[in-house]
Amino acid sequence: MQEYTHHNINDLDAFAGLHTEKRAIRLANGDKPGKFINGFYALVNDSGEPLPTRPVPRSYKLVPHLDMFRSQAAQLQESNLPTQNVTITDRVYDGGLRATREIHFDDLRLDMPVGDGRLQDDQTARMDTINSIDQSWAFQAFAGAYRAYCRNQQVFGGQKLYHARRKHTRNLSPESITANSIIGLDTFANNRDYFRRMTEVKMTREQFGQIISRTLAFKKGKASDIILADDELTLADKRKATINQGLLGQMVHRFENESNDLGGTAWAGYNALTAWATHVQDNALWFDDEKGMYRTQKARTTDPNRVPHVRMQRQQKVRDVLDSHHWQNHMLAAA
Repeated sequence: MQEYTHHNINDLDAFAGLHTEKRAIRLANGDKPGKFINGFYALVNDSGEPLPTRPVPRSYKLVPHLDMFRSQAAQLQESNLPTQNVTITDRVYDGGLRATREIHFDDLRLDMPVGDGRLQDDQTARMDTINSIDQSWAFQAFAGAYRAYCRNQQVFGGQKLYHARRKHTRNLSPESITANSIIGLDTFANNRDYFRRMTEVKMTREQFGQIISRTLAFKKGKASDIILADDELTLADKRKATINQGLLGQMVHRFENESNDLGGTAWAGYNALTAWATHVQDNALWFDDEKGMYRTQKARTTDPNRVPHVRMQRQQKVRDVLDSHHWQNHMLAAA
């Protein structure tokens, strides 16, 4: 393992020279070019030399360390987090097959729950990002105030405010995950009391779905009074009503992902909402109850010039959800 500690988010020297590409594999055939092996690719370095790891399938989403950490640094520069006084430890394992970046924000300190209603004061906020190119580690991002973490999703000596663990499949969006970790940490730091309350309020998949069906996914129409008043509507009733089923299914799926990492809480619901608002160019996965299968909804925003406008629209809709009596009543009922 190689370890490098420094104080500059743009210092990526630890990952320099670790550019990796997928390359089709040919079977040996004497002096003649052999046939390609369908479905599998070798990982090669800048010189075109194969890396000492097994081939990856066509569906494997390769995330080169340098590209990923460069993108994260750019996101941090655009954020409100204090990046002038940071302590960063970059680690590279097995010649570049795996890498991590640990960032401590020395000017940002949080008092986080440590159990029994007690708070541990002045813990330094931090972010940790884990990546591999050889299928050995899932892509992970942590954010919060804690002493240490392990790759089985646990943290020690504090609490995580954001955590995502995703396999390297086609749907992996590392930029979205690192952006969400930044947003979660920044949001919590500026609204500590309210968002600490969110981390404590329990919320189930069904409860989150009810809130979304009455706010974000609800379409104006004659059925509005029925939808808003009746908490016991059957699935068949909801299909007949004016609810955007694709958006509802997408949001419930996002909540499930967040609650797997953050627990079934209102904080997981909030993170699902901000993920939807921020990542307008990502394809969305949602469960179609009628067909009993997952479906992919392609991103509707493909024009980069439209992205800021769409984000602003979605952020306002998220604020509308949080200000709605449906969300507020849930927060009060759990008091």
